Amino acid sequence: MSKYPSSDIDLAFEVPDDTSSASVAGCLRKAGGTYLKEVQLFDSYKADTANERVRSLAYSLRFQSDEGTLTDAEVSELRAACISEVEQKTNAKLP
Repeated sequence: MSKYPSSDIDLAFEVPDDTSSASVAGCLRKAGGTYLKEVQLFDSYKADTANERVRSLAYSLRFQSDEGTLTDAEVSELRAACISEVEQKTNAKLP
């Protein structure tokens, strides 16, 4: 366990209905690398309309370093990498 504080962020993606929450979590873990200590799905929502072929998946991410406190710029870079990986691999998007 690191002695340095963690940085927690939430991300909610609109994903194609056939995309699994596990595949999105896998993309987040890959992009977050060693700094990503925890990924938690905390919300899954699908509209009741028949025309909707997307659903929303919301994740809480915890970043932490064993070498020092992560800067805002570092967390922002990690956030961008996570978003990019999920968007490219799953055709998801941030609303």
